[in-house]
Amino acid sequence: MNKLGQAVVIVGLGLSLVGCGTQETIEDPPKKATNPTEKVEVAEPKKEDVYFKDDTLKIDMATVKILSTEVLEPSKEYFREKPQLVFTYETTNDSKKPLNGMNVWIACFEATQEGTDTINKLEVGMTPQEEKYVSYLEHQLDDIKPGGTAKGIMAYDIDDPKAVVTLKATQGLSGKELGEKKIELK
Repeated sequence: MNKLGQAVVIVGLGLSLVGCGTQETIEDPPKKATNPTEKVEVAEPKKEDVYFKDDTLKIDMATVKILSTEVLEPSKEYFREKPQLVFTYETTNDSKKPLNGMNVWIACFEATQEGTDTINKLEVGMTPQEEKYVSYLEHQLDDIKPGGTAKGIMAYDIDDPKAVVTLKATQGLSGKELGEKKIELK
C-alpha cells in the first residue's frame, strides 16, 4: 500500500473512533452524588428583635407587657380634673444594667387622640392613687435589676372622652416605629 492509501485508512479509522467516543459520552448514565446524605442549609425566618404586638413591646433593653387599660372619671378626692386613661404594665429588664420601667414607658410610648384639625398628644396625668393600684405603685420609681420584672402604672389625661386613643410604640425616644394600638373609650 502506498503512503496515500495508508493515510486515508488511518484518517478513516480515527474519525470512526471519534464518532464512537462521542456517542458513548452521550449515552453514559448520570453519575450518582458522591454524598447522598448531604444537608442543604435553608435560611430560617429571622425572628423580630424589636416589635409591638399583642400588648407586648420588645426593645433591645426591655420587654413591656400591658396588663390592663381603664378609664377613670374626674375625681376631686384623687385630684383628677379630667378623665384619665390608665395603663397597668410590667417591665422586664433584658439588659445587663439596671433600668427604670417608667422611663422605658415614657421613652417608648406616646398616646394621641384625633381632634377636628389636629392630632393631640395626650399629657401624662397624675398617677392614680386608688387602693387597687398599690401593687403597681410599689416599685414604680425603682430600678429593675437585669433579668428582673416590676409592675408599673401610667395615666394620660383624656381630651375627648368619646374619641379613640392611639398608643404608638417606638424603639426609644426617636427610634423606629414598632406599631400602635387603638383604644376605644367607654
